[in-house]
Amino acid sequence: MSTGWTAPGSTGQPAGHEPGPANGSGGPAPQPTTGPQRELVQQVPLFPLRPLNVGEVLGAAVRIYRVRPKPVLGLAAAVYGIAFVLITLATGAGMIPLVGQMQATLEDPTGEAAEGLETVGGTTSQILATVSSTVVTMIITLVASALVTVVLTRITVGEATGDSVPDGRLWSLLRGQALPAVAVSLLMGVLGSVAFLLPLAVGALPLLVTQEAGWLTIIALLLGLLAGVLAALWVFARTALSLPALAIEGTGVLGSLHRSFQMTAGRKLWRVLGLMLLLVLIFYFAQQIVAGVFVFIAFILYVAILLASSLEAFVLAMGVMTVIMMLGTYIATFLLAPFLCAGYAAIYADNRMRHEAWDVELNRQARAGREPTAPGAPS
Repeated sequence: MSTGWTAPGSTGQPAGHEPGPANGSGGPAPQPTTGPQRELVQQVPLFPLRPLNVGEVLGAAVRIYRVRPKPVLGLAAAVYGIAFVLITLATGAGMIPLVGQMQATLEDPTGEAAEGLETVGGTTSQILATVSSTVVTMIITLVASALVTVVLTRITVGEATGDSVPDGRLWSLLRGQALPAVAVSLLMGVLGSVAFLLPLAVGALPLLVTQEAGWLTIIALLLGLLAGVLAALWVFARTALSLPALAIEGTGVLGSLHRSFQMTAGRKLWRVLGLMLLLVLIFYFAQQIVAGVFVFIAFILYVAILLASSLEAFVLAMGVMTVIMMLGTYIATFLLAPFLCAGYAAIYADNRMRHEAWDVELNRQARAGREPTAPGAPS
């Protein structure tokens, strides 16, 4: 006859029954003494040391805010704060020629400034200023992202593996890996740009040669664009684990890129690409929601300043709108950067545990660290 389910640690007797006398005596039977079950009360790690599923990767990306909120948000706020000050200055410098011309147009709608404003693409100086500010913005963003990613990856993996990084070591860790991380990030950007532009240039070649927008030239251009996007995605997936490898393994600049190519070879590529795209989509969707609030506020203030000044304070209105929009982007970026970085770190750990049995090594090291030192053995 089967018995009912009993809770772990119970006497095994069904509910409503008292234990019978032991060895014929009238007293209760002695209960076995057991030690504390440390596994049952151990704090849940950032992610388990085994191959992860999609929910566990996303869970690690969210749980980092509860485990280490102060260091991850503080570091992201500081690094991206400096970056966005520089980006705001670069954006403002790029807008100076256009804003000045628009202000002159408002003051004299029939003057030369109005004629120049109607020119397609603007003047050469305006185009150069816009392109320069865009390039500077991209470089600053890559540098800031690399610095934040390399440190937050180390924090994330350390929390999961029991090798926690103290708050006092974060800045020294950042200084030690800043230059390699920036070099890796710039190389990743160059490889992705080349992978996108080469097929696009080949597809645009018939249009440039014939100077006619026919069916064949348009189809060739679209095929080149599609091939460029796919090539850029391929490079993104193959190099996505470079910064985590640099942070955890200390493989150096070229070694990190080689390590990422090694970990994404063959069919391993598709899982990494799918998880990375999922994280990026969630990140940018949430970022647009947060930044959109500031865009709305900036537009309201822009219109209010123009109406209050009878359209005369155009430069002031543009400046206020630009600063508030940049502030919104900054807040959204540093708030959500830990989510993206912790997710990258979890994907890196999942790849190593899934294909290199890294979890076996980590669990062995954890057991060795918990074993008591034998009497007489060196500590």
